[in-house]
Amino acid sequence: MAFGYRGKILHVDLTNRRIEVEEKDDAFYRTYLGGRGIGYYYLLKEVPPLIDPFSPQNILVLATGVMTGSPIAASCRFSAIGKSPLTGTAGESEAAGFFGPSLKSAGFDAIVFRGRADIPVYLWVTGGRAEIRDASHLTKEGAKEVQGSIREELKNPNIRVAQTGLAGMNLVRFSNITNNLGHFNGRNGFGAVMGSKNLRAVAAFGTERIPFADSEFLKQTAIEYAKTFQDHPLGKQLFVYGTTAFCEILSELGALPVNNFRRSKLDDPTPLSGDTYNDTLLQERKGCYACPIRCKRGIAFEDPKYKVDPGYGGPEYETMAAFGSNLNILDLKAIAKCNEICNRYCMDTISAGMVIAFACECFEKGILSRADTGGMELCFGDADLVIKLLEMIARREGVGNLLAEGMTRLARRWGVTDQPYHLAVKGQELPMHDPRVKVGVGFGYAISTYGADHMYAPHDSLFTDENSMPFKSLKPLGLCKAMHATDITAEKVRTYSILDNLWKMMDALGLCVFGFAPRGVMPLEQMVQCLNAITGWDTSLSELMKAGERGTIMAKAFNSREGFTIQDDRLPGRLFAPKPDGPNAGENIFNEQDFNRAIEMIYSITGCDPAKGRPNRSKLTELGLEWVEEFLNK
Repeated sequence: MAFGYRGKILHVDLTNRRIEVEEKDDAFYRTYLGGRGIGYYYLLKEVPPLIDPFSPQNILVLATGVMTGSPIAASCRFSAIGKSPLTGTAGESEAAGFFGPSLKSAGFDAIVFRGRADIPVYLWVTGGRAEIRDASHLTKEGAKEVQGSIREELKNPNIRVAQTGLAGMNLVRFSNITNNLGHFNGRNGFGAVMGSKNLRAVAAFGTERIPFADSEFLKQTAIEYAKTFQDHPLGKQLFVYGTTAFCEILSELGALPVNNFRRSKLDDPTPLSGDTYNDTLLQERKGCYACPIRCKRGIAFEDPKYKVDPGYGGPEYETMAAFGSNLNILDLKAIAKCNEICNRYCMDTISAGMVIAFACECFEKGILSRADTGGMELCFGDADLVIKLLEMIARREGVGNLLAEGMTRLARRWGVTDQPYHLAVKGQELPMHDPRVKVGVGFGYAISTYGADHMYAPHDSLFTDENSMPFKSLKPLGLCKAMHATDITAEKVRTYSILDNLWKMMDALGLCVFGFAPRGVMPLEQMVQCLNAITGWDTSLSELMKAGERGTIMAKAFNSREGFTIQDDRLPGRLFAPKPDGPNAGENIFNEQDFNRAIEMIYSITGCDPAKGRPNRSKLTELGLEWVEEFLNK
């Protein structure tokens, strides 16, 4: 009997309206864990070289991890995997919420979508069965209306709906997938992949209890863990502020993107502080499946100018910075409106904010004119302009049709790919953290297999203090020496490489990093105990780390076949300019030559050829991925 996972993968051929179930054994799950591991397995096996990501030959995988749906807090995530329409790489994006546990208790660990339906459809999954249903009547509605319509149609208000929106159906390249209106597979454009397949939504309702090997251990651990988290400073801050305190914190550190990364702190960050947010917007604190952290924000406010539907939740840090500080907008209510528009139409807030900032700077420099923008003046600090542009992007109207293509395609169109204000890596726009203050974050931006991402590895601030709980929690990984956040050293490279695998392991298991060490309070050894209680395995942290690495190596193999090399792992020139303000203002603390040498060292450590980006044979053999070499040689 399988514990923790169902042993079943649902395969959906949208072109031919055919549904099949594949059964997988214990060895498969122990090798790939779930999530990104399962997704990249099918991506490598099935997607032909150099296809357009909007081709029916692309696949979309929605995959839970083996810990998804357990009673342990922060074990609710699932991954979306496919060839990204934004970057052209092996793409992935993780989401929390309730959909992952519901899919698993509906009978399946993952769904693999192929082909393209001839009309808009949605998939209904429950009781170990699946059905393709007509969604023609849903295509022009907002996400909230679509979720309500599906629940009403299926006569069940508790159905969990993962969906794309108007932006995804219009193939906006940074559109996302939302579940329960407030949880997102946000990056890499998987909402557009759904749209390209005429797949409007996936509805799941779990009717089966997920079996666990030691339910009593999990129950008691979950109770004790919830108490521990609530008593810990890390947990208290997340409960009180979520991520909304980060604007003020990062501004003081000189790590907050301001004015399209031309500055790194606000003269007065109070308008974007966590306390101001709580006083101005906050109505309630929300959480994910079985989690006491409750870091999500429910908002409500009265304002005659900005009418915001509270059903779409409140902005979190990345959104506050992308539509706030980086666009010179300090009005939280305006930012909340931007957030609502993106959530209604299903667009990634980081990419949306960054592509607008890019367009504004290009307008400043004379690269764009009113003739290009339909008569609009694109300028920083204009909240009404941003709101109008977001609506135009989602509908692909006017200049919004251009912005919907993402920053890198615009940079190519306008001939500015080599300019320092082209702030993207592999075609994905930078997140809201300045790597001049956190070098490891810069490593993650550059080396990420799917473009710049702030969640690719733990941030440097977690291992700068040897007496801190986050640092002490890393000792099972052999990390015993603290280092400064701006160090570019061999020790930093080694630490990054280890922590990269740790983060990828958690993604594959279906875990939120807010729950587990080093970012959360559950020690790594206890996490492994919980996994064994879920599955009945007798695994180790070492084995799990290798499984996490397996997914990354498969992604690198895919990218190598698509032509990506170390030359694509380059940060924008603006990030190597002297620090504009804040601590160390005027100093060139982030040396490009040293940084690029560090990236080369990471390639060597991870067993990949920098010239081709290809994993070497010995690395594939170490990880039991010999079949990948055959795939590369075809």
